[in-house]
Amino acid sequence: MAEQISVRSGGGRMSVFQKIPWTLAIILYMVVVHFTALDMRGMPGYIFLGMCVLVLFLEFFKSGDIGAAVFFVDLLSAIFALVLATILMSYLIFKLDRMPTFFHWFGCAIILGDAILSPFNAFRTALRNLGLGTST
Repeated sequence: MAEQISVRSGGGRMSVFQKIPWTLAIILYMVVVHFTALDMRGMPGYIFLGMCVLVLFLEFFKSGDIGAAVFFVDLLSAIFALVLATILMSYLIFKLDRMPTFFHWFGCAIILGDAILSPFNAFRTALRNLGLGTST
């Protein structure tokens, strides 16, 4: 009376939505603001905060109902974004001798949250899809 469980991957097909590492948009925004010497107080800061929240939602929804290959790419991009954000914050603090602002910390917190929450969401979804996460 054993049940067969089959695990299927997405067949190597990824949509454009799943291919984009959205957390890198946060880093790109911070780099552009730094090189243009734009002040983050006011409208640029509000745009950044809204973009951070949007990126967190996009990454969270992207990590649900994914195949093995897409999960691996998502995990690698989250780790890459986390390493890149750490390098940029270290450069800002140690090389430029500037203190990070609230916006820097908020962006890094979103990137860290994505690196923590996305794998948990993907794992939870995988358990649900396999029927292992339900209690009867």
